[in-house]
Amino acid sequence: MIIPERIKKQLRKPLGKVHKDISFLKRTKKRIISIGDESTANILSLGIKPHLAVFDLKIMRKKVSKKIRELFLSSFRRIKRYKNKKGTLSEKLLRDSPYLLRDGGAIFIDGEEDLTAIAFMLKGGKRDIIVYGQPRRGMVIVEPKKVKVKIKKILGFVLAT
Repeated sequence: MIIPERIKKQLRKPLGKVHKDISFLKRTKKRIISIGDESTANILSLGIKPHLAVFDLKIMRKKVSKKIRELFLSSFRRIKRYKNKKGTLSEKLLRDSPYLLRDGGAIFIDGEEDLTAIAFMLKGGKRDIIVYGQPRRGMVIVEPKKVKVKIKKILGFVLAT
């Protein structure tokens, strides 16, 4: 599904609360879904293994360090692969997201992972939180149940096609 530029512009605004310090996640009882390499690396560095981690081995379009790549490979036994072109949300990923949320683990995105957060916000439940980076501002924490209606409204015509 191609996401039009005007919708991407709306989605660039944080969909949850921005945090500079995410150490409070150590105390959460919710399942953490981390979107992005930096978010996943930051969470893992706190000693927290996300229920589901989505990454593309790039931070700000540059390849991650060998250290981060090795951190991901050592943290997750099996890594699923999905293609997701820049500016799109893979229909396969959207369709599979309930199963991916159920099973957890890691997903390597061949392409760009930014917009994949939408799939997990739409399909996530009240026991989930989504964590993604907001460049130069911090980490955004989203409770799917609080943003589903807003996302469906923003994506209305795209989801209907």
